[in-house]
Amino acid sequence: MPNNNQVLFVKTPSASSIKGNMFLYERKNEKQSWKLADSFPVTVGRSGLAKDAHSVIPLNDNLPVKQEGDGKSPSGIFKLWKVFSYHNLQNLKMPFVQVDTNFYCVDDVNSRYYNQLILADTAIKDFNSFEHMKLSSNGYEYGVWVLYNSNPAIAGNGSCIFLHVWRDENTPTSGCTAMAKENMLKLIHWLDEKKNPVLLQVVEE
Repeated sequence: MPNNNQVLFVKTPSASSIKGNMFLYERKNEKQSWKLADSFPVTVGRSGLAKDAHSVIPLNDNLPVKQEGDGKSPSGIFKLWKVFSYHNLQNLKMPFVQVDTNFYCVDDVNSRYYNQLILADTAIKDFNSFEHMKLSSNGYEYGVWVLYNSNPAIAGNGSCIFLHVWRDENTPTSGCTAMAKENMLKLIHWLDEKKNPVLLQVVEE
């Protein structure tokens, strides 16, 4: 894509695979060639991948369309938003928010806050389901918000899609893309807002 000089390229061997690999590519500008900065294994949704209904790139017609609660990670190309963490991180080149137990991501399709990051104590409670952004585990200790189904968020198309720390290499997610903590840390310090990073996620076949 024009003006995107960092790409997080994820590919899985099949539509139902829960494992894949992420390749970090970077270039100085559109006239320069892409260079591989790093690569490492990832896990995706427990039901594999499903395509973004509004994808701007061609995807396999046999892939199901991503829906709320399907346990699938979205396939397509997506901008990235804020890095988030339980800790106050310094020296990042991305927008950042330190999350605590007051931060929710709403996944209730009937809520005005669907697929939004909110502060629980200031929101009008019109939702019955949400994700805590600070978990009892280290899953969201470090993460990146993926701008899937955003601007506008279409009810039912899927919500709360992140890059985050995995439980282990054999445990899938509910629809996010996860990796080892050490790789998550490398990723968030590599990302640069000025390079307009995007996540490109596809099935290899």
